[in-house]
Amino acid sequence: MSLLEIKNLKKKYGEFEALKGLNFSVNAGEIVALLGKNGAGKTTLLNSIAGYIYPTSGDILYKGETLLKSENRLNEFGILIEPTFIPYLNAHDNLDILLKITGIYDDEENIDELLTEVGLKNKTREKTRAYSFGMKQRLGLAQALLNKPQFLILDEPFVGLDPIGKEIFKKIIIQKAREEKVGILFSSHDLEDVEEICDRIVLIDGGEKKFDGVMEYTKTYIAEYVSSNDENKTEKLETEDQDEFMEVLLTLKSSGVKIINLDIRKSSLYDLFKDG
Repeated sequence: MSLLEIKNLKKKYGEFEALKGLNFSVNAGEIVALLGKNGAGKTTLLNSIAGYIYPTSGDILYKGETLLKSENRLNEFGILIEPTFIPYLNAHDNLDILLKITGIYDDEENIDELLTEVGLKNKTREKTRAYSFGMKQRLGLAQALLNKPQFLILDEPFVGLDPIGKEIFKKIIIQKAREEKVGILFSSHDLEDVEEICDRIVLIDGGEKKFDGVMEYTKTYIAEYVSSNDENKTEKLETEDQDEFMEVLLTLKSSGVKIINLDIRKSSLYDLFKDG
């Protein structure tokens, strides 16, 4: 059984349909990247799962139970969507207050471990109003991990992070999925980071799902050469078969045909994102 299931989810704002019957699932220990252009419906979807907005129709199931009628299961979620903090308190005290709200009054060790894990060990006593955007993102991740979640929702987690911050985030995301079997759904425009850590891609456009699966990469081998019939014209060979490509190249070379250009074009997430 899937950990999280999105079933025919729709959301309308007046006549505008932000979500148009989305269906997909996320398994325990799986990292799923949610891709789409601005306005595709990604944030609306994540906010619906997090309980911040109520969908028009459809259902969201977690461990087989609907989240739309009972939000108790959201206690098992860690959420990073526009994190907010009390600006006149430091990082440690912001997390401590959240723990107290949930009824936990003594978990100093967990707070210190989280702040160290996200790279804020030396900034724990600094008021959050002085934090940069990237530091707030790091604290937001610590906030999302505070309750030892079984499912993580991350909206553009890599925005504002420097290379070190990105590596910290990626390491934590992979560790949570692989070692603790946390299900993870995150949106991002950073395609290189998506390629590096995700197990599966869900692409949406205009509130509709356009692709759901593992991105398979292909290589297209290209050779441009002078036509054997007319030296003023060029011909082009494009094939995904490397053996065929090498065979044709050897034939052209043995025939004395002039090869103008050789190239290898690799399919990428960018192509999928652009065409979505």
